[in-house]
Amino acid sequence: MLEIIRAVARQLVFSIFLDYKYIIVYLFFYMVVKGRLEIIRGFEQCIHGCQVKTLRQVMEELLLAGLVSGFFAGILTVALGLYIEPEGLQTFLIIMALLALINHRFVNPSYAGGILTLFALIFHYDKVHVPSMLSLIAVIQLVEAVLVYLTRKQDNTPIFIQHKGRMTGAFIKQKYYAVPFIMLSLSAMPYAIWRNEVSLDWGTMFQAGLATATTGAVFLLTGAIGVTNYSSIAIATPPEEKCRNDAIKFLAGSLILFILAFLSVKIEALQWIGSVFALIYREFVYRYTLSKEKRKKSLYTVVSRGIRILEVIPGGTADKMKMKRGEVILNVNGKPVQTEDGIRHVLAHNPTFLWMHTEDPCGQIKIYEHKCYPDGVKDLGVILVPREWEVTYQVDEYENFAIIKNIVDKFRFK
Repeated sequence: MLEIIRAVARQLVFSIFLDYKYIIVYLFFYMVVKGRLEIIRGFEQCIHGCQVKTLRQVMEELLLAGLVSGFFAGILTVALGLYIEPEGLQTFLIIMALLALINHRFVNPSYAGGILTLFALIFHYDKVHVPSMLSLIAVIQLVEAVLVYLTRKQDNTPIFIQHKGRMTGAFIKQKYYAVPFIMLSLSAMPYAIWRNEVSLDWGTMFQAGLATATTGAVFLLTGAIGVTNYSSIAIATPPEEKCRNDAIKFLAGSLILFILAFLSVKIEALQWIGSVFALIYREFVYRYTLSKEKRKKSLYTVVSRGIRILEVIPGGTADKMKMKRGEVILNVNGKPVQTEDGIRHVLAHNPTFLWMHTEDPCGQIKIYEHKCYPDGVKDLGVILVPREWEVTYQVDEYENFAIIKNIVDKFRFK
């Protein structure tokens, strides 16, 4: 096990700093991710009036979370004996890049891996060991499920959308992780400047599939840095709950795919089933959950009495009072409020004592009190669902962001 850890660590360093053959692909993924995150930051600027995190902070989190999780995933893939030839890995990254041009949601190993394994089965492409590739997708999806669950309360961006002909509040989430793909290989690229060897002297999952390998054989490690993407829209479900539910679905899909990959070593028909499953499962989860969100009643609609809280800003007055997202503010210091201007009017003289009546989503009336002597209260620290808003979005505008379409539209406009 110590040898595997050392070998994976060496390959991880090489893939990041020394492997120049993928530099163009890495730059392309960087531009895709940067462009998409700038759009999300624009949403924050529009609603909050400021950005919660800088683009640099987001990119640092993206790299750190992805590389740490990818390191442990690499140990698992090598320990299991998953293997792919360097040419197959290149094809995999090229497919990911091409899919990114179609839709930002396709920047994920599930789609590229499913297409690659189907291509290998149809055209007998021997640079890809199908059970290994299916297992790699399962491992990455498992890692992603864990990351989505751990960050379920973070980076949920509030926006205003048109939903069923009404303006309503919603939450979008866009998370990317730079995840290394590290696997065994039987050969090295002719121009490779690094030979990272590991002795395969333990029982592995797919050792029987290595036709030229025997116990004690020496293998090379190959790897690259890929990107996995998680997109979510929460309209009728609290965003952290939707992320948790999606994480559970990804985990279930990962386990199913891993079982299919393991059994497909002996049952070739399962390779076809596993490839199709890898290709469509994630898309099915996204479209199924989005359809449910659209059909159900929104949690954050405009109300006829009072004004609804869309988000409680951390560290603000409402956060200190333990107010919750989705509650409706009925009155502030005894004065009924219907708009943000009404709340500003009550707080205009910086009152040192604050009490409010609110109604939670279940219809229960709550009373909040807060002493703020001597500075007084200047702002509640909440994002409210207004009765009118100049900029609203259709859900389709968020979910179907396509690079090619946007480039074509720009040329048409010019």
